[in-house]
Amino acid sequence: MTAAELSKELGIGAVGVRQHLALLERDGLVQTGGVRRAIGRPSHLYALTDAAEALFPKAYDHLLIDALEFVRAQGGEDAIERLFEARRKRLYVEYSPRLEGRSLPERVAELATILNEHGYMCEWRRLPDGAIELIEHNCPIDCVARSYPQACTHERALYEDLLRAPVERQQTIAADGRCCRFRIADEA
Repeated sequence: MTAAELSKELGIGAVGVRQHLALLERDGLVQTGGVRRAIGRPSHLYALTDAAEALFPKAYDHLLIDALEFVRAQGGEDAIERLFEARRKRLYVEYSPRLEGRSLPERVAELATILNEHGYMCEWRRLPDGAIELIEHNCPIDCVARSYPQACTHERALYEDLLRAPVERQQTIAADGRCCRFRIADEA
C-alpha cells in the first residue's frame, strides 16, 4: 500500500504514517518500491519484508499434521517410517560436510551450531566422566514429535550418523521433558 492508502485505512495522518514506516523500514520490517503513475510524482509502495512476515502467527503445524495423517492413511505406518527415513538421509547429506575432519567435541559443537540455526536453542558440555551432553531447549518439530515419535527416533539416529558415536536420548520435550537431552559416548 502507499502511505496515503495506509493513512486512510488506519485513520492516522499521512505524516504519522510516514514516520512509522520510516522506523519499520529502518528495522528491516518494511520495504519500499516505486510505482509510476500516469500523472504526478511516483509513489512509494510499502510491503512487509520476510522478517516482518515471520512475526505473524502461522499454523503450519496443523497443515503438517494433516499431511502426515494423509500419508499414514494412504500408506500406513511404513509410509510414515519411509518419510522420516528420507528426511534423515537428506539432513545427513546437508549437514555432514560441516562435520568432516573434526574431533568428536568439535563435531558436537558444530552440530549444536547447526541446530541453533534451525531454532533448537542448543548447547553442549563435557561431563565429568568424559561423555558429552547435548541439550536442546526448544523443539521446532514438537507438534509432530508428540504424535509421531518416529521424528525423535530418526533425530537421534541422525545425530549418531553425524557424530559417528553412540547417542543416548535421556529426555525429550515431546515426552513432557523440560528439554531434549542426549548423552554422547566419548570416542576414547
